[in-house]
Amino acid sequence: MNFLKKTYWAYRNKITNKLWGTAYVPAKGKRRGSVLISYITEPFTLAPWEKFSNFHTMYWECKEIALLFSERGYECDIINTKDGKFIPKKPYLVCIDAENDLERLAKYLPKNCKKVLHILIMHWDAYNKAEEKRINAIEKRHGVRLLPRRKMKSSRNAELADYLEGFGNKTIFKTFEQFKKPIFFIPISAVMQFDFPKKKNWDKALKHFLWIGGGGAVLKGLDIALEAFVIMPDLHLHVCGPVHAEKDFVEAYKKELEETPNIHTYGRIDIGSKQFADIVDKCSALVYPSGGEGSSGAVVQAIHAGLVPIITHETGIQEDSGYIALENPTPASIAKTVRDFSDIPIEKVREKSYLIWKYARDHYTRKTFSAAYARFIDEILKLK
Repeated sequence: MNFLKKTYWAYRNKITNKLWGTAYVPAKGKRRGSVLISYITEPFTLAPWEKFSNFHTMYWECKEIALLFSERGYECDIINTKDGKFIPKKPYLVCIDAENDLERLAKYLPKNCKKVLHILIMHWDAYNKAEEKRINAIEKRHGVRLLPRRKMKSSRNAELADYLEGFGNKTIFKTFEQFKKPIFFIPISAVMQFDFPKKKNWDKALKHFLWIGGGGAVLKGLDIALEAFVIMPDLHLHVCGPVHAEKDFVEAYKKELEETPNIHTYGRIDIGSKQFADIVDKCSALVYPSGGEGSSGAVVQAIHAGLVPIITHETGIQEDSGYIALENPTPASIAKTVRDFSDIPIEKVREKSYLIWKYARDHYTRKTFSAAYARFIDEILKLK
């Protein structure tokens, strides 16, 4: 599609998205059918000179899914999965839902429509229980009850879907095992790739660690990471994320976030910024004891920057990537793992950093996402 056509469709989609919450990608060549994608519409409103947000991989990924179908002769209607108003009227051959809309849409779809759940996070029941478990643990430790920030609505989406595909690892996919359906693994992409940090001062970096995540500080394990570093005053934790949007969390952890010399809080940060580059250059590893993800984009971005991941299985990173696992993390167990890591000889840390950086380059990129999703369309949906 040339520049003028791309501009036309972007502005057309700006209008339809504003009026009806829909976007459209035409089929390339002869039209073979229609596909409905319930995900996000914003990426389709960007003119050729406008860029995707650096805050999440989904903006590029959603558009890439539509383009892959378009290249195979299928027009795509895109709706926002959280809108809940769109009523399908076309004879769609495929419907892809990325969150909680499939149950609502299913009754309007033709019987021969192939219904797909694009897995972004673990099953909603396991996800909600994981957050509840973390909230209960804080209450037990400190006598304060924090609000759930990541609670998902119950749904029958996985039950109703004909196909499951998406992000995760064995731990994440196990939360869908009750449906007895194979899951086609799609590797999450990366917003940016970085050169390996050959000039990093590893001697200093072994005293600095990063926590980076989105909303839901308790589920993402920020509380236990903070508590771990309080008892390790000689080691530093750099915190990047929209923490201050969660007032109850900030109130409960005000001392750790604002008054502890070895804990540095930055707020939400652009992965493409010099500030992020400077922070990761200071650090040797990522500490991210999350209780629930699909595949964590934050972890993937960190390992692309050469940080060694000290993470839980629930972050959804593939088991063969070489991460350092946090099993049933507590402040004490995190502190021990971090301390043990900081005592590893520099050459071994540098080698581990390189291997995980290389793994990210080989497995978690836009290229690998696109190739995997193309295989899903061609081999599983059989829409060559």
